[in-house]
Amino acid sequence: SRLLLPIEILRPAPASDLTSLRVTALLDTGATSSGVARQVADTLALPSIGKEPINTAGGTILANRYLFRIGFAQDSALPFVFDEITGFELIAHGAFQAVLGMDVLARCDFSMSRDGRCVLRLA
Repeated sequence: SRLLLPIEILRPAPASDLTSLRVTALLDTGATSSGVARQVADTLALPSIGKEPINTAGGTILANRYLFRIGFAQDSALPFVFDEITGFELIAHGAFQAVLGMDVLARCDFSMSRDGRCVLRLA
């Protein structure tokens, strides 16, 4: 089964710009980097930093790289925001428009119990 969660994708700068797009993200502990679908990048006019090879389960591909921020909704009015994400263009997607990889997860505490309950604590 897949772990999907709602997140906000934000433009990279300035930090005071909270323009965002709410998307569904796949939490992927096997992904080194996070990524967004091209439609998300186009909608937010995310800056591209060119193409780079990306290792995937299906092999190595050339993918666009984007600068963005990732926000998680909290009980407070403002989201918890991870700055300075350099992510890849998500090529194949279905039920999700973003992937959360280890570049973000390494900054969190994530646990999953045998009964399928998951906890993601933001640092």
